[in-house]
This record gives sequence, structure tokens and C-alpha cells, in this order.
Amino acid sequence: MAKPPPFETPFDSYTSVSVIGEGGAGMVYEVRNVAGETFALKCLAPERVNADRLKRFKNEIAFCQRQDHPNIVKVLDTGAALLKGVKVPFYVMRRYTGTLRTHMPGLSPGDALKAFSQVLDGVEAAHLSNVWHRDVKPENVLWDQAGARLVLSDFGIAHFEVEEIYTAVETKVASRLANFLYSAPEQRVRGAKVDHRADIYSLGLLLNELFTGEVPQGAGFIRVAAVSPEYSYIDDLVDGMIQQDPQKRFQSIEDIKKELIGRKNAFVALQQYEATRKQVVPTAGALEFEPITLVGLDYSRGLLTLQLSRNVPSGWAQEFHNPRGGHSAIMGYGPEAFQVRGSTLTLNIRDDERLVQQVVDHAKNYVAAANRGYVQQQQELNARAEREQRLALERSVAEAELRKNILRNVKL
Repeated sequence: MAKPPPFETPFDSYTSVSVIGEGGAGMVYEVRNVAGETFALKCLAPERVNADRLKRFKNEIAFCQRQDHPNIVKVLDTGAALLKGVKVPFYVMRRYTGTLRTHMPGLSPGDALKAFSQVLDGVEAAHLSNVWHRDVKPENVLWDQAGARLVLSDFGIAHFEVEEIYTAVETKVASRLANFLYSAPEQRVRGAKVDHRADIYSLGLLLNELFTGEVPQGAGFIRVAAVSPEYSYIDDLVDGMIQQDPQKRFQSIEDIKKELIGRKNAFVALQQYEATRKQVVPTAGALEFEPITLVGLDYSRGLLTLQLSRNVPSGWAQEFHNPRGGHSAIMGYGPEAFQVRGSTLTLNIRDDERLVQQVVDHAKNYVAAANRGYVQQQQELNARAEREQRLALERSVAEAELRKNILRNVKL
């Protein structure tokens, strides 16, 4: 294979070192930039460029550029190159150590479950952004040995929001077989509805493979209970993910996570789409608070009024009146003496210009302390709510397990 010319972007130039992989519509190269740094570069194959693939590739680049999730591949640079007389787009990403396929052998059951939770996080982040991958398999999960992190990649046939593409992916015979191996039943029927539940099916196959080394196909496949009895509950989880009928599967990644959390897997975390930051974050860490500031003051007939930048949220006044870590105050004019209403602080004070200035200076410190205390307060409340939720899920799972055992073992 002839070595491609350098891949140029407005900000750098990348020279091919070797071919890392070849997919249905493109190539992945190991490249070095002008500074000698090593990256991976993915481009469309010139002989396979068409309107559908260009659209998909454009969507893939846009999604991976705006995502900042630790378990989704990040596009670092992008451009277009002339290969075999055809202008083809490309993007640059980190060069990863390997894939989940290469990382999978030898994983302990505990590490297998932790690896699966990272894949879950990446797929869930995509789903929360209204994107479903539709090609989840070990080869499309990259492994970063240095950070012990798994990263979901290759959104080449993903569904992006309202776009629906059912065009078959042209691949070599072996690659096509690999794609079908992890495909949901509805993906094998042209014109069938394919949504986020196809990813759940693929994840179920992957989960069983992580423990047993076997991808379920039909009846009689190796069950987790046969190789790791202490993780036998995984079998029920797999069964609920690989149902033929999408309606009978787990309906969301969150449902799968709740089942895992209920089994006391502390490393599994729920996530949410934080619209203000337009990114996926852990539910317990989703607090974003813009500090409140003093923006004005008024004084009339012994009443000092301080104007805040906005109405204070519930719980902020408590932190203002009782600053964490202690505070200094003028006798009779401490934070507890202020009234907090909406976006104002008011305080009765004698007519003394020097005293008023001192009180205002102290009030600035009380506001800053209230901001810090409010953030801590909300983090504590979030953590408590998460603990309570985990305990509730653990009780729910234990009750369901007890009921299942009774119904299975008690006979009329």
C-alpha cells in the first residue's frame, strides 16, 4: 500500500507512520505531527466516498468535537486531504494503547465489571445527547493504558438526533460478520426501527463476553454463573438486555445502572445531561453555581440596604447567617443581624459613616462565605440523596431476589 501524502490542517501537518486499522468506509493511521508527537488519524477511503458517508463522517466529527466526556473519543484536529485524486475528510485523535478486544483477555471478574461500567458511561453519554451508536463492539472501544480508561469511538453508523440512515455498510466479508455478531435483531432487517435499544442489546452481548469469553448466540451459551458464581446475578442482567423484542429489554442505560448499583457496585454512577453546560455529568456532581455578589447599596433613616446580583436560592441565607469556619464581626452587626429577602440584605444601623463602611466591608466577606458554604451544602445534600438512592436500590434488588427465589423454590 502506497504511503499517503502528509495530512494538512490550518494548524499542523501529520505524516503517516503506519496503518492501525481499516474499516468499512475508512482507514486509521498512526501519524506524527510537526512537533514529533504521535496521534491516530481517521479518514474516509477515497474509493468509498459518497454523500451518505460524508454526512455520517461530518456528524461523527461534530459530535466528538463538542463532547467532553471521559469515555467518548475526542477529536483534536480536522481537515481534508487529496488521496488518489479524491478530496477526503479526516480527523485526529489521541493514539490509544489498544482496544477492549486486546484488553479483555485476563481481566478478573471485578475488573471486567469496572470496564463494562466505563463503556456504559460512554454509551449513556451518547444517548443523553440523543445519539445512539449502533455498532458497539470491543473493537470500537479504545483502551488507554496510562489512564486505565476505556473510550467509545467510531460513530460512523450512529444515529444523530432526527437523522435516520439505513444504508448498509460496505465492508470486507470478515468485517461484515464482526458487525453482525454484535448487532441487535432489528438491525438485520432492512427498514426496521433501530433506536437506542440496539445499543443495549450489543452491551448485553459484550457483558457476557467480558465474563465468559463467549458472545451469546442462541440457546446454550456459557453463563456467568458457570465461570464466576459470585457474579451470577449478571446472567439476569444479560437476559434483560438481549431480548429479541426491543420492548422487553431494559429500556435505558439508567435502568441497567440501577440494577448494578442495587448490587452494591460502588463504582457505577448515574449521569445526567446538564443543559446549562451542554454536557453529560455525574448526577451527584452536577451542581453549577454562579456566585452571588453585592451590586449596590442604599441608606435611609437608619436602614442599610445592600443589593445582591440576584435572588438567593433556598439554603443560601442559612450559610450567610452562619458562615462556615468562623467570621469576624462588629458587635451587634454580625451576619445574623441582617435580614435576607429575595435579592436584598437589610440591617438597622446608627448614623455613622465610618461604621456603615465597616459593616459593608464585613458584608462582602459574609456574601463570599455564603457562596462557598452554599456549594458545600448542596454537595452534601447531593451526596446524601445519592446514598439514600443507592440504599433504596439495594433494598429493592434484595426484595426482588427474595421473591424470585421463593417463587422458584416453593411448590404448591
